[in-house]
Amino acid sequence: MQLITDTWEELAAKYAIPKDKSEKMLKKIMDAYSHKNRHYHNLTHIEDLLGQAKKNESHLQDADAVCLAILFHDVVYEASNSDNEKKSATFAQKMMKEMAVEGGKIQRVYDYILATKKHEPAPADSDLQFLLDIDLSILASEPARYQLYTGQIRKEYSIYPDFLYKNGRKKAMTSFLERPQIFYFYGNEYEKKARQNIENEIINLS
Repeated sequence: MQLITDTWEELAAKYAIPKDKSEKMLKKIMDAYSHKNRHYHNLTHIEDLLGQAKKNESHLQDADAVCLAILFHDVVYEASNSDNEKKSATFAQKMMKEMAVEGGKIQRVYDYILATKKHEPAPADSDLQFLLDIDLSILASEPARYQLYTGQIRKEYSIYPDFLYKNGRKKAMTSFLERPQIFYFYGNEYEKKARQNIENEIINLS
């Protein structure tokens, strides 16, 4: 996962983190996303989001904060837990303090990670809205990729029987359809694709 490594090394260089310490910190991140139960929320997901961030870097007010939030936002992920985002934000906070990241940026990244729990629109903060849009961008993928994604999510929640999983998933996806708008940075093309994918998924869950 070269983009993850490159992004981390760029950030480590900015904060003058010694090479051995930087490598240990990166290993913690990589190991977390490499757990056998990670079928979607894994290194590929992080690599994808970083790619979108790099592609749109000129639109970001604080690209480093967005990249840090991407790197840490799913570092703790257990299907049975309801506080993954809180734990991931706390993990990020600790790591950034070790990096001597400035306090304001630490708080911003912490808040951004917490915001990925509910993905509530935040158009007043363009960087946060961008982060939320890219985290949801899989919803607007091509049908075959979307089907692969839903299968990966089902594997992550394999501890739950079908009737529980389907009810919970249907409720979550219906909540997106009930929103007046899902995407803000990516706009109408993503909006249409996502709504079609979600509608098809809900039909298949019935």
